[in-house]
Amino acid sequence: MPVRQHQVGRKAPPASLPAAASRGVRHLLEGPRQPGVLLGASSHAAWLQAGGHVLVLAGRDAVRLPNGVTVAEPVDAVRSSSGDLCMVGDGRLEVGNMKATVVRWWDPRPSLETVSPKVVAARCAEARPRFVSIDEGGLGKALISNDPAAVRHAMCGLLGKGEGLTPEGDDVLVGLLAGLRLVGPAVGNPGAGGMQAEVAPIVLTEAPFRTTALSAALLRHAVAGEVADPVAALLQALTGRGDQEEAVSGLLTMGNTSGVATARGVLLAAEYLVGGINNG
Repeated sequence: MPVRQHQVGRKAPPASLPAAASRGVRHLLEGPRQPGVLLGASSHAAWLQAGGHVLVLAGRDAVRLPNGVTVAEPVDAVRSSSGDLCMVGDGRLEVGNMKATVVRWWDPRPSLETVSPKVVAARCAEARPRFVSIDEGGLGKALISNDPAAVRHAMCGLLGKGEGLTPEGDDVLVGLLAGLRLVGPAVGNPGAGGMQAEVAPIVLTEAPFRTTALSAALLRHAVAGEVADPVAALLQALTGRGDQEEAVSGLLTMGNTSGVATARGVLLAAEYLVGGINNG
């Protein structure tokens, strides 16, 4: 993608805005300054690529993502176009006429309480009817059979499946990967790490060629257990902390299908993990 310099005649950039950022991209934001390329922008966010990573600059009312930087100003004020040069590093992010200086960090990896598998199973059963409309391509059956090869096959079928910046199939996988990483230790299932190790490499090897740059980035964060705030709320609610109905409601308003699809993946992971214990 060609990089364009900012056009002459645009208004001078404003003073730097204070920002909050995810620890998932702290290494990039606190590292040496380096150029990036704006991949796209909407009325709510701008997303850019730098140093092999994707960051999302968003306003304070947007959903916080594991690769996000948030400011109080509306991001539609960014006067920039896809392909424009951005700068990242030394605690700052510069996109178009907007400069953001990180003054606070948040952790995109939720802390889950140790919990009985029976509690998680009951909460999954309660939440499942709200998220049955998503086609998970046989992933659930593959998990029930505890067959890593079948799980990998189903995952490859889901990668990049659907429309938009984060296709629905990818959203399911985000939930699955984060669920395996985080729910397994919470319920004391030692098999979670084995399945995670079997399936996580698919994200690193296949996602860059099968889906969008933003979606591939979110999948990589999910492997590390780093997720958007509404997904973190569901994971915490399933393991006994937080209001489950509130968490479900938050996911239902996250994108057209992203929240529902991601929740489906979380439930698949959780049900696989607690089923393995209850049937063991």
